[in-house]
Amino acid sequence: MRHHRQERWLHARISEHLEDALKREARRKRQPVSLLVRNVLEGALDLVEDIVEDGLAVAQRSHRLARNLGRSAKAASGDGLDDVYGWQELILNRAATCARCETDLTAGASAHRGLRDQPGSPIFLCTSCVRRLRQPRTHSEEETR
Repeated sequence: MRHHRQERWLHARISEHLEDALKREARRKRQPVSLLVRNVLEGALDLVEDIVEDGLAVAQRSHRLARNLGRSAKAASGDGLDDVYGWQELILNRAATCARCETDLTAGASAHRGLRDQPGSPIFLCTSCVRRLRQPRTHSEEETR
């Protein structure tokens, strides 16, 4: 038994100009107008899907690149915390990110804000990273600095 495609009828109002253009193109391609319209619609939907997928891929690559560039910049200048002279514990009123380990810090969480002599955007550390600051350095770590 042959399986037929489940085809549906779709009625749409179009302008006279569009009807003329579709008929001309169908005659040029020597195919029925309905087949031309179906092919055009399928092609347009495929094109939109491809554009969306490509756009998402570009956005994801850009996000990864920006994150990697940020990490590279931090690595080049130490950890980016050289101008911080101290840390003030606080409870966040809005979400932030730990400057060292990039952990998401939620509103209501304890965090530590970096204090600087120069103005700049606020910088925060999570409790774990501050705890690591309090650990004494080993002799080999002091030699590498």
